[in-house]
Amino acid sequence: MTDANPDRPSTALVVGAGSGIGLAVAELFASRGIRTVAADLDPSGPRQLAAQHEHIVVAGDAGWDATDPDACDRLLQEAVAQLGSVDRVVSTVGWTAITRFLDETPDYWRRIIDVNLMSAIHLSAAAGRVMKDSGGSIVLTSSEAGVAGQSGEAVYSAAKAGVVTLAKALAREWARFGIRVNVVAPGVTQTPLLESQGGEELLSSVVRAIPLRRAGEPSEIAAAIEFLSSDAASYVTGQTLCVGGGLTMSS
Repeated sequence: MTDANPDRPSTALVVGAGSGIGLAVAELFASRGIRTVAADLDPSGPRQLAAQHEHIVVAGDAGWDATDPDACDRLLQEAVAQLGSVDRVVSTVGWTAITRFLDETPDYWRRIIDVNLMSAIHLSAAAGRVMKDSGGSIVLTSSEAGVAGQSGEAVYSAAKAGVVTLAKALAREWARFGIRVNVVAPGVTQTPLLESQGGEELLSSVVRAIPLRRAGEPSEIAAAIEFLSSDAASYVTGQTLCVGGGLTMSS
C-alpha cells in the first residue's frame, strides 16, 4: 500500500534529485501531481527544481549527505514537516569510478561502500521509522553491476548487490507495516556520472553488448521507479527490476 488515505494527495521524498536519474524521478512525480521533497548533497539542483515545478519543495537550506545517519533522520523529519506525510521514498544516491581492483585503496573502497550501500541503509532506516505506522513504498537504486558484476567496478558491484539483498530482507521484515521495498537496477544510462567516467568513449565500448544497442535515458529509469513506488505495484515487494536494455537478461 502506498497511501493509507486515498483522499490525500500522494507525497514523496527523492534523494539524489539534483541531476540524472533522481532529477528525472522528481520531475516525473511532479508531473503526476505528487507533492515531492527533492534532496541532494548539492542543494542547487533541488532549489532549481522547486523554482520550476509547483509540486516540488526542498527540505532546509543545505545539502543532505545520505552517508550520515543523523542527516537522514533529519531529512525524513523535514520532509514530513513540509508534506504532512511521506508515502514514497526514493534513493538514487550512487557513485563509482572505473578502476582496476588491485590499484584501489581501502579509503576508496570505504567511500564506495558508504555512498552506494550505507546510504541505502541509513535512508531505509529513517524511512522505516517514519512509515511504520502508516505504510508506504521505498525504492532503492542498485545497478546491473550489482546483479551481474562488472570489471573495473568490483567493490561498487558488491555494494550495489548489497542494496538488492537489503531490499529483500526489509521487504520481508516490514511487510507487516504495509511498507513495500523494491529496487531498480539501471544499466548504462546517459547521466553526468557516465560523462565523468568517459562519456561517449565508454559508451561506445559497452553498447555493443547491450541487446537494444543504446544507453538508457534517465526518464526510462524514472518510469520504472515511479511504477514500483505506486499503487500499480501494490502487490510487488522485495523485487529488483533491471532497466538496462537487456544487458543482464541471461545473468
